[in-house]
Amino acid sequence: MSRLAWIAIAYAAGTLPSPYLVALAGRRRDVIAQMRRDESPGDAHFLVVSKMSRALGILAIVLDMVKGFVPALVARATDQDAVTLAWIGLAAVAGHSYPPYFRRAGGRGLTTAAGVTLVLTPKAMVATGIISLAGTVARKGGFGTSIGFALLPAFVAIFGYTGALVAMAGGITALIAIRRMEGARDDRRAGVPVGRILLGRLLFDLPRGKHDL
Repeated sequence: MSRLAWIAIAYAAGTLPSPYLVALAGRRRDVIAQMRRDESPGDAHFLVVSKMSRALGILAIVLDMVKGFVPALVARATDQDAVTLAWIGLAAVAGHSYPPYFRRAGGRGLTTAAGVTLVLTPKAMVATGIISLAGTVARKGGFGTSIGFALLPAFVAIFGYTGALVAMAGGITALIAIRRMEGARDDRRAGVPVGRILLGRLLFDLPRGKHDL
């Protein structure tokens, strides 16, 4: 199978809207409607946890990890080259963050990125995961994931993975940052200082419409 075909498959897998599907299976059209709203607070996983249950929220997170994990695992098991593996990982995260349909179901990319990197760069992902977990334990989950994934490219390089996978990690980090910055223009129009926008969105991953650090 060609590299482009692998990329297309990984992207398509990444677009699967796990929180939406969980809400649909639970017949919670109210949750689906809130996911579609521009002013919806937090991401879709947050809505599933808060409006349905923690268990279903965890299920949605696991499914989002799986949709990155499986394409990467199959590609590695079939001995695809490092460049193809890197493109597959990046495509899966891009599909999660920027699906061509139901845009508001798109997330920051963290969960799918975790699934991809657990397969392709496991040592680096463990290091990132430890930092992210420490942030969660300290009740600064957004800060922990920000620092952990910002350091992901460095970890990939430190653990001696290929240059293509270092580039993939950098691309994933960039996608996460770009997705987090969506809505910054609206914040600026509301009079929020640029520094607070950057800190709130990039470093603390504050929900849409919230600016207190």
